[in-house]
Amino acid sequence: MHYIIRLKPDSNRRMIIIRIGKLTLDGYFNYGNLLQNYALQQVLLNYADTVDTIWHEKGQSCIPGSHHLTWKELIKFVLNWNNFRDFYHKQHLACEIERQKKIKKWSDRYIHIRMDVTDLHDIADEYDYFVVGSDQVWNPYFGNLKDNFLSFAPFEKRIAYAASIASPEIPEDKKVIFQEGLNGMKWISMREQEGANTVKQFTGRNVPVVVDPTMLLTPEEWRKVSRKPAWYRGEDYILTYFLGNRPDAAIQQVANKIGLPIVNLLDEEVYEHYVTGVDEFIWAIEHASLVYTDSFHGTVFSILFQRPFVVCNRVGEGAVGKMSSRIDTLLAYFGLEGRRGTQKNNYLIENPMHISYGDTQAVFQREWNRADDYLRKALNVE
Repeated sequence: MHYIIRLKPDSNRRMIIIRIGKLTLDGYFNYGNLLQNYALQQVLLNYADTVDTIWHEKGQSCIPGSHHLTWKELIKFVLNWNNFRDFYHKQHLACEIERQKKIKKWSDRYIHIRMDVTDLHDIADEYDYFVVGSDQVWNPYFGNLKDNFLSFAPFEKRIAYAASIASPEIPEDKKVIFQEGLNGMKWISMREQEGANTVKQFTGRNVPVVVDPTMLLTPEEWRKVSRKPAWYRGEDYILTYFLGNRPDAAIQQVANKIGLPIVNLLDEEVYEHYVTGVDEFIWAIEHASLVYTDSFHGTVFSILFQRPFVVCNRVGEGAVGKMSSRIDTLLAYFGLEGRRGTQKNNYLIENPMHISYGDTQAVFQREWNRADDYLRKALNVE
């Protein structure tokens, strides 16, 4: 297990109070979004006295996986009972609501969120800096790009930490937004090299690639916000977490070979698995005998807790553009490129239960130092 030797900025060296407003993808739709939000909050509190997540996307869906369904639209749907009945049985609305309730409960407990902001321009003077990130805040296919380029704030207050574009190309109709938005950022760091290349293309700037903030907290820090899942019965298990299509045949083949049951998170057929909370998700990965996933953060936490894992290319629903760049960057940090499951190898790798992590402590410490150096400069706390 790795231990990060981190040095907190000396508060005596700065005599002013630093207030940070943070923008990221809003909602209670998946674990990774909340985990990176919490992690960046905790990291920024090393330098600032106040860190608020500004919830600025309005009309969010109450149903993950149906992001465009607002409360008003949901009411209309309910009034049309036949449609609603079909939707209920098909999408397991009750499971979705319970899952979101558990995710929201964790978020409310650990993340400081402001939900009173109707116009971001109104708070431009309330904070010393605005930080956008991490996650796919600059994905051209969703989200409010203008807000996520911090256009409402003065130039000197605009900072991006580990922003992700998650697409190899910018659509023609979004190029002007990216041209203006990227050139309007004072400080930029990206989560993937491919994203840094895009920044170079639009601005001519060479910007650093830094790790996802979830990797800047230690396993001990993550254990403080985790708990044993309600479904755990004391058995070893293979854990799966897929946002796209799950290669069930391959996973079952592995399970049969090693003799372990499979726990499929996001499996609507098993209620207690589907409604797993954020804290339970962390615990479930740490204690899994093997993790199969197509999720970036599923991979991150497998590495953090040094679990055997197979990360698959995302296929089907949830695969937006070419999203594998972030996985490639992550695996390259640790020399774990061989943990890839693809259609070419039928999502099977040799000896999946055996994994050699090497000196991960040195990698984590190096990446903490790089992130710390970037944030000190951007926040002017040197």
